Amino acid sequence: MSPNRVLNVVVLGDPAHLHGLIDGVRAVDATNVTTRFDSGTDTWTVTTADGEELTARTLIGTAASTDDAVARHGLPNRFQIPGPHTRRQARYVAGIIDALRRSGASRIESRSPRLRVHRLLPTRGISRFYLTGSEPVDDETYDGPAVLTHNGEDYSTRVRLTGHFDPIDGQYHWQGMFFTDLPGAGVTGSKVSIRIGEHTAQGRVAERTPWGTLTVTGAAGYPPFALEDVEIAMPPRM
Repeated sequence: MSPNRVLNVVVLGDPAHLHGLIDGVRAVDATNVTTRFDSGTDTWTVTTADGEELTARTLIGTAASTDDAVARHGLPNRFQIPGPHTRRQARYVAGIIDALRRSGASRIESRSPRLRVHRLLPTRGISRFYLTGSEPVDDETYDGPAVLTHNGEDYSTRVRLTGHFDPIDGQYHWQGMFFTDLPGAGVTGSKVSIRIGEHTAQGRVAERTPWGTLTVTGAAGYPPFALEDVEIAMPPRM
C-alpha cells in the first residue's frame, strides 16, 4: 500500500462489531496502537504495534466499555462501538459517516461532551455534530488564510470558521478555530480580532483542543468572512 494513501475508515479492534454496516474499512489490532490527529489535514495517523503507519479520515474503536458514548466533543472524526447493543450503535455510526461523506466536509465532531445511542429510543443524527472542512458545506463556511490580532500583535494563520443567521435574535453567530498558538498564560477567554480580506470581526478564544489548536467564538452580528446570501449580506467593516 502506498504510504500516501488516505484510508476512509480504520477500525481499532474487531470489525465484527460493525455488523457489516460500514464498507471499505481497514481493521487493525488495537493492542499497543498509538493514534494522533492532524488538525491541518483532518486525518488520523495510526501506528500499529509492528510499526506500520496508516492515515485515515475516520477511526472507529470497537473495544467493549461501560462508557457507552459513541462520539465525544474534542475527538473529531472518531467513533466508538462500545456495546452492549453494538448493532444499533453501528447502524447509527454508519449513518453519520455516510452523511459526512455526502456533505463534502472533512471534519465531524460531536456537539455533546458524550453522545450516546439509546437502546430503544431514536437518536438525532447529523444535527448532533459540527461539520467543517476544506470543501465548504455551504456558502457560510470559510477555510483559509486570515490575520489574527491578539494583545496588539498580528499573526498570519489559517482559520476554519462557520456560522448561521438566527432569525429569533436577528443576529449572525459564527465560530471556528485557528491554527496558530498564542503566547502567554490565560489565553482562553481573551479577546481576538480576525481579518479576512476587507472583513474584520471580534471574537473570544473559547478553548484549547487536545491537539493544541484554539477555538474561537465570534461576537454576534458580524462575521469576518463575506456572506453570499443577499438577505443577510453585510458590507465590509474595518
